[in-house]
Amino acid sequence: MEMKELLDGLASNLGIDSLAIIGGEAAIDIDGMPVLITEAEDDVLLVSGLVGDPPPEGCAEFCNLMLEANTGFFDTAPCALARNPESGCYMLLKRFAKASLDPESFAQELAAFADTLAEWRESLESFRPAVAAAAELKRSDSEIRLSPNGFIEV
Repeated sequence: MEMKELLDGLASNLGIDSLAIIGGEAAIDIDGMPVLITEAEDDVLLVSGLVGDPPPEGCAEFCNLMLEANTGFFDTAPCALARNPESGCYMLLKRFAKASLDPESFAQELAAFADTLAEWRESLESFRPAVAAAAELKRSDSEIRLSPNGFIEV
């Protein structure tokens, strides 16, 4: 099936008019995550999404986690994690044979890709100490007490 047919079916599935193809690429926002769909070869579509920038701390540990995931398809549903050589950002990628897709299966595959992307974005954020600490505070905000001068009491 051609990329335009798949994207038209996807757009219909999502209840939107259409998805524009510019230079063999189309972009879609899935739950606040930009996902790029690229016609890589005549019979292949490449779907990619940004996991994020390398963490300031724990970069080696996160790279090891990515390598382990790629090697054993652990939590990648079988996608591949990579580092964009130009930007240095981490990406999640998946290749699809167009012949094996129809609009319905493509929508399901994109939903699964978005779920995997969200999990890896969350995993990367856990390597950022300040963000992790803020998330922990948010989870326990019922326990947070402010002093009269506006500081958090511990």
